[in-house]
Amino acid sequence: VAIIAWLFHRTDAHLVWLSVRDAHRIPIVVGLILWLATIVIAGWRWNRLLGILGIHIPVKSLTCVVPIAQFFSVFLPGSTGDDLTRMLYVSRLAPGRVGEACTTVLLDRFIGLVSVLLLAAFCIPWQWSIMSSSSQTRWIAFGMLAAGVVSCLGGAVFFLAGHPTHRWFEKRLRLRTAHSLRDEAARIWGVLCDNKLVVAKVIGAAVIIQLIHCVVFYLAGLSVGVSSSLPIWLTFVPIVLASNALPITIAGIGVREYLLVLFLGVIAGVDSERAIATSFVIFAMILAMCLLGGLLYIFYRPKRKIVTVDEAVASAGAAED
Repeated sequence: VAIIAWLFHRTDAHLVWLSVRDAHRIPIVVGLILWLATIVIAGWRWNRLLGILGIHIPVKSLTCVVPIAQFFSVFLPGSTGDDLTRMLYVSRLAPGRVGEACTTVLLDRFIGLVSVLLLAAFCIPWQWSIMSSSSQTRWIAFGMLAAGVVSCLGGAVFFLAGHPTHRWFEKRLRLRTAHSLRDEAARIWGVLCDNKLVVAKVIGAAVIIQLIHCVVFYLAGLSVGVSSSLPIWLTFVPIVLASNALPITIAGIGVREYLLVLFLGVIAGVDSERAIATSFVIFAMILAMCLLGGLLYIFYRPKRKIVTVDEAVASAGAAED
């Protein structure tokens, strides 16, 4: 509230209202369709992570859970509501495997954050001369760029230096049950190392989702008359997305507006009124997706029992007999 009040103190609220009221509808509709596509991709991504651990839940069920989680994300700071809701639903969909199923939610969140950092690492250098023209944007961009470089190095270690860890996991963990959180984390790491191709696909899907989010921001700006090119949006939207994931404010309100005013003003010379109007259009699109999640929350009831890998193998053996 303080951030919004401060921003409106420096802008003309009437011009913001006029920009939102007269926003072009076609870019908003296209943005909503693209947002729906991210829900499907997110459901598929989560299904792949669960499959790595031998938990098989249909993509359709997970695709229903994703917007429900987005609905509850508007009531708690950052991504807290989203993660807690997904853990609740997946615990119902995966009885007996609750711990591992909830771990996939954390893995999915971590991969989503890494995908934002990777996108930032590739896009920020394009406009570094402009980003560094202001002390505020320079330090924010440098922090995101450094985090992106660290993520790239971590990914390189994971994908290129997996064989020594494979042998260690085989010796220490494969012949006994994990008895501690450390052993369980090591076991999951070993499973991930055994499924690097799937992990790479999941990371690729996460990057595609972040790219679509950047396009949605671009379309929201286009609807209120911000004519900046898409590459400019790709430069700073990952920073906005990463900030919204932090538990700072509810649904990113205030943080999103401040960052859009800051970066659009510095990089593209956009006035504060149109930047805030862009943020309000984005928030309206978020609410539209949350409305879909709210409707699904009313009618969707998870009842399906999972089939683990061992059960599937036993069932196949019985069928052959």
